[in-house]
This record gives sequence, C-alpha cells and structure tokens, in this order.
Amino acid sequence: MASRVRIQPLLRNAARRQSLLSAGGRHALRPVSAPAVAAAAAAAARYISTTVVRPSEADGLKEIKLTSAAYPDIKRDSRFAEVNIVHAAYFRDLLGPSGVIDGVTADATDDIAAFNEDWLRKYRGQSRLVLKPASTDEVSKILAYCNEQKLAVVPQGGNTGLVGGSVPVFDEIIINMSRMSRIRSFDDVSGTLVVDAGVILEVADRYLAEKGYIFPLDLGAKGSCHVGGNVATNAGGLRLLRYGSLHGNVLGLEAVLPDGTVVDDLCTLRKNNTGYDLKQLFIGGEGTIGIITKVSIICPQRSKAVNVAFFGLESYEKAQQAFKAAKGQLGEILSAFELMDGRSQDLVHAVRQNKRPLEAEHPFYCLVETSGSNGDHDYEKLEAFLEDVMSNEIVSDGVLAQDETQSKALWGWREGIPECLGHWGGTYKYDVSIPLKDLYKLVDDTKAKMEEAGLVGDTDEFPAVGVVGYGHMGDSNLHLNVAVRRYDKRIEEVLEPFVYEWIQERQGSISAEHGLGVAKKSFIGYSRNETMVGLMKQIKNLYDPCDNERPFCRKCTDSGRECAGYEREMVFITATIDDAGRCSSHPPRQVQSSSRRSGGGHHAEDTPPRLTPTEPLTPAWDDLVLLSDNDVVYAVQIAALHTRLQSVARTPEGQGQVKFRVALPDYSPVDVETWDNGSDMDLAAHTMVSLLPTGSENGAPEGICAFLFEQNTSSLVMNGITPWGVPQEHLDVVKKLGPAHFRQFPAHHFFVRVYRSSAVTLALLHRKATFLASIEWCTVPWELHPKTPLDRLFDIIAILPGILARADRTTPFAATLQRRLKAQELLEGCLQLERRLEEWEFLARAPTAEHPYAYWIEDPDDPDAQQIPFSNNLAFRDGISSVAFLYHWMALLLLHRCIETLHHTIFQPVIEDFPHMYPDLPPNLQINLARYQQRRDFASRICRALDFALSTSVQPDLLAAPLAVALEYYREINASSRDGELEIMWCENFKLRLRSKGQDIANVIQSRSWAEIGRG
Repeated sequence: MASRVRIQPLLRNAARRQSLLSAGGRHALRPVSAPAVAAAAAAAARYISTTVVRPSEADGLKEIKLTSAAYPDIKRDSRFAEVNIVHAAYFRDLLGPSGVIDGVTADATDDIAAFNEDWLRKYRGQSRLVLKPASTDEVSKILAYCNEQKLAVVPQGGNTGLVGGSVPVFDEIIINMSRMSRIRSFDDVSGTLVVDAGVILEVADRYLAEKGYIFPLDLGAKGSCHVGGNVATNAGGLRLLRYGSLHGNVLGLEAVLPDGTVVDDLCTLRKNNTGYDLKQLFIGGEGTIGIITKVSIICPQRSKAVNVAFFGLESYEKAQQAFKAAKGQLGEILSAFELMDGRSQDLVHAVRQNKRPLEAEHPFYCLVETSGSNGDHDYEKLEAFLEDVMSNEIVSDGVLAQDETQSKALWGWREGIPECLGHWGGTYKYDVSIPLKDLYKLVDDTKAKMEEAGLVGDTDEFPAVGVVGYGHMGDSNLHLNVAVRRYDKRIEEVLEPFVYEWIQERQGSISAEHGLGVAKKSFIGYSRNETMVGLMKQIKNLYDPCDNERPFCRKCTDSGRECAGYEREMVFITATIDDAGRCSSHPPRQVQSSSRRSGGGHHAEDTPPRLTPTEPLTPAWDDLVLLSDNDVVYAVQIAALHTRLQSVARTPEGQGQVKFRVALPDYSPVDVETWDNGSDMDLAAHTMVSLLPTGSENGAPEGICAFLFEQNTSSLVMNGITPWGVPQEHLDVVKKLGPAHFRQFPAHHFFVRVYRSSAVTLALLHRKATFLASIEWCTVPWELHPKTPLDRLFDIIAILPGILARADRTTPFAATLQRRLKAQELLEGCLQLERRLEEWEFLARAPTAEHPYAYWIEDPDDPDAQQIPFSNNLAFRDGISSVAFLYHWMALLLLHRCIETLHHTIFQPVIEDFPHMYPDLPPNLQINLARYQQRRDFASRICRALDFALSTSVQPDLLAAPLAVALEYYREINASSRDGELEIMWCENFKLRLRSKGQDIANVIQSRSWAEIGRG
C-alpha cells in the first residue's frame, strides 16, 4: 500500500501549486462578450468558456448558412403568415422603441444578426423582427396578437443553446426575454428563489452567494444563459450529480400559452399534491407549449468547503472504477465527477498554451469536486480517496487544489473544452445519455468511422480536426464532439444517422440535456416510440391548437387557386415589403404586348374600365404603373394637378370606353399660405384615366391616370353642378373612411401622392397636429403596396406639427419653472425626432448599384452664372429622391427653429424661483446651439434642388410647400438685415416656371378623352 508520504509531494508540492496559479492566472480574466459583461462584473471568477469571443468570429469566418438551406427537408408551414409593417407597428406601439428591433420597416440586418445566429455559428434564421417584452402582460399581448394573426414565434433566452432551438428557422418573430431580468424574492429560511425568466444564471448564483446559498445548476455558459431558458431545456450541467435535475428543483413557474393565456403556477412550496403537476410539461418543453416568464426554485445552502481534484487514467475502464470508488468513499459530499479524454485536453492545450496540471499526458482525465460543511473533514476524505485509487493503480497521477485560484484553474480545463473545440472553425455536437459501461465506446466507434472515411487529419486538407468525448460521468451524459475546420456534408453523412442508431441499440437518449431543437427534432424516434411521440403531439395540440383550417383569401377562392394567404375581416394581411403585397400563391400576371391586344379590352361607352394593378404591386410614388383591364395590361403614367374642374363634355358616340373631355382653368401654383386651417383638409378629387386602346410605340406610356384635386371647394357650384360630389357637411371625410379604405388602387395612390403629402404639409405650416401621425395611418394603407423612403419620411414629418403646436402653446407664458420643464420635455421630443430624420437621411443617401450618391452638385456651364443665386444646382439619382430631400430639408429648417426657440425658453431665468434660476440640463439635452443656427443652408439646398425636381415631376404642386418655406425664411432675414433680396427674386421667378410646368400638364389633360374611375 502506498504511504501518505508518497502522495503528499504530488498534492502539495510548492512548484505544482505555482504552476497551477500561473495556469489559471492568464485566462481566468479573459474578456467576455458584451451580453455577459454586466453579469461577469458581479459574478464569481470561475472561467466562463462560452462567453468568450470565439476565435472563429475574430478570424472572419464566412457567413453562416441559412438553417432553411442546411435543412431543406424542413418546410415553412403555410399556415403561418409573414410579418408585415402593420404587425411591426403594433409591436412598436405595445413595447416602445427599446422593446423592438424592427427590420420590417427599415434595414436592421446588423442589429438582428446576433439574434438570428446561434453561438456555434451553425444555425441562422431569417427573422426581421425581435421583440423584447419587459413583463408577463407584454408577453401575453404579444402571443395573443400572434395567435390571432397566425404569426410564428421563437422564444429566446441567452441564445446559448446547442441544437438550434433558440433561433428561428425561417422568418419567425424572435421573443427575446433579456428585459425580464428582475430577481423577485428570496426566502433565506427555505431557500426559495423567485426570478424572471430573463435573469442570467450567473447573476442569480452571485446573488445567492451573498445570502449563503447556491443555484442548483451550473453551466459553462452561466455568464450568458437565462434561468428561463435553463428550465425550458431542463439543462443538466455540472451540479446535477449533487442537486438533481430541474424537474426536482423547480417549485413553480409562470408561463404564457400560445393564445396569450397566463398560467400562474408560481408555487413556492415543496409539497403541493393537488392534481396534475402541470409545470413539468414546461420544464424541458423547449418553449413548444408556452413561454416561461417566472420561475420559483429551491436553492441549497452554499457549501463552506469545496475541494477539487484532477487526475489522469490509462483507460476508460479505470475511469469507471474511479467513479465507483468516489461514490463509495466520498458519498454525500461528491458534487461533480467529470470525464475528459486525452484528445480534448490536447486541443485545449493547443489553443491556450497553458501548462498542463499533470506532468505526463494520459488517455483519460477526471475532475472530482466535493462540497461540504467541514473543510478539514472533506479534505481528508478526498485525500484518502486519491490515496486509495492510486495505491490500487486506478489513477496514474493526480493533483489536489490548495486554494480557490487553483480550483478555478482546474475547472478551466473542463469548462474550456467547448470554446477551444470551435477554434478551428466549428463543432458537430452530440449530447447523449448512454449506460456507463458503453459510454466512451461511442467515441471510439465514431472516430473509427471518421478515419475510415478519410475525414480526420492534422492538415487543412482534412475537414475534421478530431473526435473527442467528455461529459458528466456522474449522470451518464457524454458530449461527443467533432471539431472541424469547416462544415462538410461528408461528415454529416458519416455521423447521421450512425450516432443515433448506435444510441438506439443501447436504449440510450439522443438528447441528455441540450434538448431537441432543430438538430434532433426529426430523430426523436431513435429515443421515443410512436406511442410516446403521439402523446407529445396531443399535448402540443392541446396547448397550441392549429388544425390547418384557416380562412382563405377571396381572390384565390374565386379563381379556384390554392391559397397560402388568408383574409380576416376583409383585410388581407400577408403582404410584406419583399413580396410587394402579393400572396405567395398568386402567380404574377403576364403583360401582353400591344400587338396581341384585341377589342376585348374595350368597354361600353357608359361602363368605366375596371383597372387593377398587376402583381407584384409597386409603390404609389412610381410614376408608371401597370394596370390590367380584363387581362389587357397598360403601362399608365400617374399625374396629379391642383385645379378647378370647369366643365365636362361628353364625347361622340362610338368612341369606345372613354366618356368625356374636361376643361380646366389656367393653372396657378397652389398658394399654401392661404390654405384653410380646418380640422381636415376636405380635399376633393376626381380620378380620371385615359387609355390608348391600340397601344403605343417606342415604349411610351399607354395611358394616363390623373388625380384632379382641389382643397376646400366642396360647396362651390359651377355651371349648375357640384363637381366634386362632396357635401359641405361631410368634413373630415378621409378620417371617417379610415385607413383601410386606402389600401387599394386608386384610393391608395390618391392618399399617398395627393392627400397625405398635402395634409401633412398643411398641418406643418399651420403648426397643428394631424391624425395622420397615428400608427394606423402610417401602416394600414401600405398593407398591400410597399413603402418608399419618401413614405417613411412623411411618417416622421407627420409628428412634427404636433410638437410645433405644443411649443406654440408653451413659449408665450411667463418664465416659470413649470414652463421650463415643459420646454425641456418638448426639446427632448425634438431631439428624438431629429435623430429619426438623421437615420432616414443615412439610409436615403446609401449608394446603389446605379448611383454611388443620392445627389451631387452640378456646376453651371456659364461661369458668369455663378453670380446668380443657386446657380450650382443639385442633381439627384431620380425625381422622387429630389422631392424626398426637399421635404427633408424643409422639415429640418422648421425643426431647428423650434429647437432654438425651446433652448432660449429653457435658459430664460426663472426670477421668482431663485434656486432654479438657471437650468441644469441632463446630458441628452445639452446641445451646441450653433448647430441650430444654420438654417440658411437648408433654405439654400431647397432652392438648389427645385430645378431638378421641377424637370422630373409630374406633380408640380409637391414643390409649392418647400418653396414657400424657403421664401418665408429669406423674407425674414431680409426684414431684419436687408439681406436675401436676390434669393427672394429667384423664388418669385421660380413660381412662374412652376406655373408653366403645371400648365403643360393641364394642356395634356385637356387634350385627351377620359373615363372617371374614382371620386371623393
């Protein structure tokens, strides 16, 4: 028998202790990734492997393959709708800006990437919307809405899962629980902890450490993973041997079912024998029947004495003998028994270059941890155990940690394996449970299969680096990992289904603690029989019924086509920006050439054409739209003119589908300064279409769709008729019709091109809030048609009139503290709006394949012309861009004036309240006032852009408002300094050019014969 003298130098040698200190010192303090920074600051210093930035990321690994491409057999369920701008708007209104990452209405690819990808860089979804609820009520409202709208979701915690279950496969909405991070309560007598699902495991464990308790679960990913995700996957981890699984430690939970129902089973008692223990369905359910929002868990007291030993063995049989001896001799204090093969330790050493804990290398290593209340007693028991296993030649060599630093260093060799395996590029991971006698044989057999296929080697020509095995020997849990330089189909063909068949033969489990996720869902039959799988499906359907019976869109059912979309309350809601509003089952219509058209497209004289835009639908701001009339397709030019309709003359008989000609007065640019400041614009309009039955040549438009509109003239009677057909008492007609009325042509095009642009401008110039700023008016009309940058700009500008109106009500009052606080609130709103305008400009100026710049300066051909104001005109990539930037600069000019006024209001001394005479503004309101005194630059840009906009526009009235704002600015500075006279003359001259362009359009309109297809 070996004496204690023989083992003492091995365990307590000073040099050995120093080597352990140096081995742990270099890497225990490595920087962790951003999600774990806050947790790490308050956590124990144990090395957290999965929160370290992976080398593959730093080395610029190529983009991850989409999960849908990697698993082509998984098809998107046609029962579910696609998220669109209406859905995104609902969630923004529900959760606020901090609770939504919106990639539906704007490009947020970079922001969403971290939520779409798993940490292994193996799975990547295509979600465009991330929701971050902050309460159970918000989760409930989210799921209720998604259930109603047939939107698929994927719950996500810390996104540390290993089987793809925490990221979407297709375009599912991601419900990330990171904002639900409160520790609700802790009973230091019973050890009962109640936390939100989004609490990070390490934060909870550190909180308990201060109370003298410990969380019954420990994972390598503890710095990032969430408690809710741990419960949902029934994570096992490093403490299961001592404290058991979460099925036994979770006392109660709160969850939200797919229909929004809140299940409150947040019991804090160990005994509750009243009926079924339904919480067990959620533990390990991976979020399939509901999202866990709160957890009540029993926590044991933290052991006062923790000892760690690390030893090498020559065979797996020796490891089994060591485990048997540990259970017999360490008994109640044994808290972990971890197995690692030699290859896994070789790879950790290759990556970290740390000094190994043991002098020699061994085929197998084990880490033993004991936890108890008596340090001396526990240490002696562990020493005795090591002496016994060494004297019986079970263990070849070993080391016993002398302090906490050495313990952490030893644990680093076990916990660092997952990260180090990913160093070369990626890892194929299998988390399996097998009877102990066969546990490591799976690694040997897999390694043999890989070598036989010629896939494993030390050079880059081999896709695989090595096959390793490690895991929790205490609960028969093996992690079979194949470290690879690149993901390779040949490797997958060798591994699957071989690994699962091997496990099935030994009645093992294909998932011990990681769950099924995407990776193992189709292989569940290797661990569960048909009866068990059938019962699981019944439970799933009970909690989340979806019987594939759904309404269908009338457009498809009328034509006999199979439909992938659906209609709910007559609102077709499957439209997205990507598909331009087309149901996926609707085949786009083919445009016929003019030569193939026949008289079948003509109508009786009194029957107006029934025109519908061809699919995919295009934005309303496109000047050319394809309109189908009885399957004959016309390319139609859109035009709009503010004018009074003087007379209507019927055309002679036999002219086909056209009905009349129109007479218009001489065109005059709209004078926005005289517009009425009513509650609504009361804009009246005719929608007229003129088509060429025989087609056109040289690619010219085959027709014109003209919106003839006039503001506040519904009561005028000319030539014995009321031309606009809108009664005087019918005010606010647009508001009463509602946003859904403007979803389809021609109402949509009229609303977008004419009404909203005019109404928002009117509200802006009269500084009065408009109902068009509400969410529904910024989303519903675009359910079928895609939005343009100009549409998104009007979404932002529509907010400004309300701010200006509140500022006008605030600034006239005396300088009181109350006025200052109100002004500060308004200033904050202005600065937020300014940031949104800056974000819009950044996206609008982004280069395209055709144009590297959104606009540029064109120098005049005549050098003498440089003395004329605005001679160096701006040119734009297209006409609609010029209009967009005109309105952008107009809004900034008015906004900056408001910011300057509010700033002066805030800093006006409050004499009657001496302690608060001068403000102490928070950092977000401390601005450089000089930045907001450069409004002349905006006025100049407007005027320099007008030439290009006029030359390309078929709607000249759009230019009236920016011109009026610039002209007003120059008149103001001229009144105070006599400056700006040349600029005023230029603006007045531009009005004449605007009149000429409008008259040209009016002449074209009067020269044609027309059919009326809309009136309002």
